[in-house]
Amino acid sequence: MVGIVLFIVFALLVVASLVFSIIKTREVMLNDVTKIDFQTYFITNGITGGVFALSLMAMFLSIYGWAGISPQLLEVIQTIFGALGFGILGFISLHTFLLHYYGKKIPENIDKAFFIALMIAFPVMFLSIFLLSNGFADYLNLTGPLVSGLSWNDGFVTPYSGKPNLAFYALCIVSGAIYVYLYADHKYYLQYGKHGVLESTFYVAFPAGVIGARLWYCVGLWDQYKDNLGQIFNMQEGGLTILGGAITGIVVGVLWFKWRNKGYSLALAFDIVVPSILIAQTVGRWGNFFNCEVHGVAVSEEYWRWLPKVIFNNAHFSDAAGTAPAGQLYVPLFFIEGITNLLGFFVLAHVFGNRLRKYTELGDLGYGYIIWYGLTRVLLEPIRYSDYKMGFWSWFWSFAFLIVGSLLIVGNHLIRRIIRKKKGTFQAQPNDFMVGLISTIAIGVIGTSLAVVGAILMSQGTFDKSEPLLNTFNIGLICASFAISILLGLAISIPKMLDANK
Repeated sequence: MVGIVLFIVFALLVVASLVFSIIKTREVMLNDVTKIDFQTYFITNGITGGVFALSLMAMFLSIYGWAGISPQLLEVIQTIFGALGFGILGFISLHTFLLHYYGKKIPENIDKAFFIALMIAFPVMFLSIFLLSNGFADYLNLTGPLVSGLSWNDGFVTPYSGKPNLAFYALCIVSGAIYVYLYADHKYYLQYGKHGVLESTFYVAFPAGVIGARLWYCVGLWDQYKDNLGQIFNMQEGGLTILGGAITGIVVGVLWFKWRNKGYSLALAFDIVVPSILIAQTVGRWGNFFNCEVHGVAVSEEYWRWLPKVIFNNAHFSDAAGTAPAGQLYVPLFFIEGITNLLGFFVLAHVFGNRLRKYTELGDLGYGYIIWYGLTRVLLEPIRYSDYKMGFWSWFWSFAFLIVGSLLIVGNHLIRRIIRKKKGTFQAQPNDFMVGLISTIAIGVIGTSLAVVGAILMSQGTFDKSEPLLNTFNIGLICASFAISILLGLAISIPKMLDANK
């Protein structure tokens, strides 16, 4: 009883301190900076943030008493430092996000500091969450999977105990979609000084993506649905394919934007929105974690003990195969794919979108998403558990994404170059020859090497289209596909070098 009371008291302190800090932050966001004393604001919010973090820590510690848990000392330490880190870094992330992205007339030096703090605090916050989860993981899912949602009749349910009415999977998908909209809306605001340009596109493209993901899944398993077409529309049954959702959402979104937003750059919207889908996929994949689905094959758990306990423990369960054999777990593909997606977003949006933007054309970043998605699926599909594979053709489409994305980038550069030459606006830059020469050599060496390795491996194996496996032939096929994708870059680097030489 005492634990429940303490939990409620500290939870109220958490909410009160957060609301108070947001009110103060809102004053800074909306008022003229000449009327704002930033020193006072930082001191006030620093104290409020401390109350928030300490109350959050006490709230989590009170759960031990509430649940009748007798934790080990190490678990208590992890809970304390994890909760403090989550509270402090989460508090900083929220307020720097609001001030940097929605604050008006923030001085440039202070705004830059907000952005740096956000970029550091936000990713480290997740490490704190994992540390915090270690304090409770063995009491949450040591003998069974975590809950996957809420049923109006049965309360919280697991993948083993029933279908939820409110599924964590759905919450993950919606959360990822909302992030994409907020990110894209802000980027467009920076360009045009106006919020809401992409709002109607979001309302159309997101549900279209969900419908496309369901249809693609059902088409891939047509033998199961051809005699009962009504089940295709039973969304509660589950079964979505990101490949179909991505294609449908992008196509519908592009068409809608082009129709509804005349006067705004479609290519810019494409470059902003499409790479950010990688973040939505990262968040959405956590739904697979809660559902114990779309995981990899069973492997020895010995080399996976570095995982946060809550992931490590849940990886022992599968909605398709049951509990993993003793000493084994199912490869957490959601976690691996999440990391690769975050890396892809950083590479596309920040490396090519900022640092190397002068070497890219509008549209390249969106096409880069197609390449990255294909690359991820090509590498992960062979280690996916057999019940979640959709046959060789699903893997084939991953290769298609990889190569088609490369072709689209090449075509984008060549077409834009031709248009500029016809308009008389084309002009080679002073360093174009050297950039083209270095790029040509690097692309040629890497691509040719991969092609040779791929050909050798394919000659030593046999082709089996039953399902993708990491056998000799398929590894060679992967190398050969990478080689084709890379060598296509010569169609960009060689013309750049020749034009500069002229």
